[in-house]
Amino acid sequence: MALFERNKNVRADIIGEGLLKVEVSMLDNVHHISATFHISFPSREIKHAEADFKKAPYVGVCRQTSQKMANLVGIKINRGFTKRVIESVGGKDGCHQLVDQTLEMAKIMVQFIEKSYNFPIREYIEDAALMRKKVLEVYPKIKDMCWAYKVGNDHLFTKDIKCGLQEDLVI
Repeated sequence: MALFERNKNVRADIIGEGLLKVEVSMLDNVHHISATFHISFPSREIKHAEADFKKAPYVGVCRQTSQKMANLVGIKINRGFTKRVIESVGGKDGCHQLVDQTLEMAKIMVQFIEKSYNFPIREYIEDAALMRKKVLEVYPKIKDMCWAYKVGNDHLFTKDIKCGLQEDLVI
């Protein structure tokens, strides 16, 4: 049995023209908190934010910080976002877990949705080497961030290497 275990889950769905719903949940030995965000796209502005504390060290007290989620409405995911999130929902009057969940939502926006929204993944899904090449073109900063995108590792992408993306998850 683990002394401590934490699981995070993030789900993003298109819920309207230019509007995404991002749900972030966290479950660990002490917490079960979920947060829901509506984000305008491509402007990346938070239009709605709410949180639900199902389990926390002091549920009745910790739950009170969920009202601070309204402070996120109108904030754009751009330079200075982390600082604005900490000021809006963190600190001594807030909750670090809500900061973490909000930043997790922003990572999804930046890492996946922002670039892949117009990225024709279906065109490359059958060819891992071509997919890697196209990803490196779209995400130039990913070079050397991991083994798969390490400069000089092109030779690893032989015909038997398959792309692990699932077509049904592609927006």
